[in-house]
Amino acid sequence: MGRWRRFGVIVIQYSTDHDPKHVHVFEDRKRLLKFDIENWAVMEGKLTSKARKALEALRREGVL
Repeated sequence: MGRWRRFGVIVIQYSTDHDPKHVHVFEDRKRLLKFDIENWAVMEGKLTSKARKALEALRREGVL
């Protein structure tokens, strides 16, 4: 499992989760979305500006 916090958003990747590779994004203790990191697309939920910034930061850092 990977867990990261950027811009007040928590991004979690479960090691035993199903394909496609994706992360779960939380803001204010609520799950905002599931995000496909292979195709860089929202699978479920709504992408907020804070969530987008967090995902982009993690991608730049080489985490995702």
